[in-house]
Amino acid sequence: MKWKRNMEPVDFSSLHGILLEDSDGNIQPMDQPYFKAEKIASGTWQVLSDGDYTYVLEGEDELICIDGGCGAGNIRAFCQSLSDKPLYRLLNTHNHFDHTASNYLFDAVYMSEKCYKERCRPFADFAGIEFPDDYPVVFLKDGDVVNLKGRELEVYQVEEHCMGSLQFLDRKNRILFCGDELNGNFFDSRISVEYSFRNVQRWLSFRDSYDLLCAGNGIHDASYVERYYDTLKYILEGHQDEGEEYYKPYEDRIPNVTSKDGKPVRARRSPNMEFVADGLREKGMEKHLDVTDGRGCFCFLRKLTPDGQFDRQLERNDCRVCYYLNRIWDKN
Repeated sequence: MKWKRNMEPVDFSSLHGILLEDSDGNIQPMDQPYFKAEKIASGTWQVLSDGDYTYVLEGEDELICIDGGCGAGNIRAFCQSLSDKPLYRLLNTHNHFDHTASNYLFDAVYMSEKCYKERCRPFADFAGIEFPDDYPVVFLKDGDVVNLKGRELEVYQVEEHCMGSLQFLDRKNRILFCGDELNGNFFDSRISVEYSFRNVQRWLSFRDSYDLLCAGNGIHDASYVERYYDTLKYILEGHQDEGEEYYKPYEDRIPNVTSKDGKPVRARRSPNMEFVADGLREKGMEKHLDVTDGRGCFCFLRKLTPDGQFDRQLERNDCRVCYYLNRIWDKN
């Protein structure tokens, strides 16, 4: 499918047999458009469709979106309805499909060059659905500034959750739009604790410029940056063995019912992690599922990596840090 400006949304009718439940208990098919906006600051909205949240920022003469989720319908048209100013551009924090599926609806998409290759890799539910991948792309890098008139966005390329990830600092409203790199639910250290500590040091270096973390999974107090810094430092100081192997993980919202009229029901925005539970059982690691009543979750993806047996979680300073016991220090 070739991209063209102002094209119609992709057909999601093959997903009609999957139902999504929102936080109010409303259930509807996955192929039915759903949009809900909440104003979170002056000229700033958080928009829920499906996949991770979209953020809409209003400048003096235009709107800009950050991430577009992966829901049915035209999220650009909905976001445009929030203001009489035009909306042309979308910024991607990273290239995971719950952030990039709707890229083709915009006139230009901004991302890091590292994220370009994998930007159109659909999740399993979307198999067989064709998404345009030839839309206009502009590359951003660390130190760039996105010129949204009246509220410039400073670009930081700090890579933790995904190589190529970008964060956007809005000094005027004291918000860091951080994608999946930072949130208040748990810190996901992947490469090494030392590497993660350096990343948090970088975010901490301009911490006096933001109070809120607008993340893919919601809005969090920026004090989590200090908490993660202290906890990662504590691990590096020789306390790595204090983390738990069989831990209670953070879980995204689960639906009130699991099926309706013979169709599966999932929580809107929460990623489908059934395959994680299946993978743990196949590996003989089902004991981890005892604390989640058999449910898979994002944290437990760590158990399915080649170093999954070394996965630990340390709860300290009112935060969770997940790390690998064999990846404390950088490898030369």
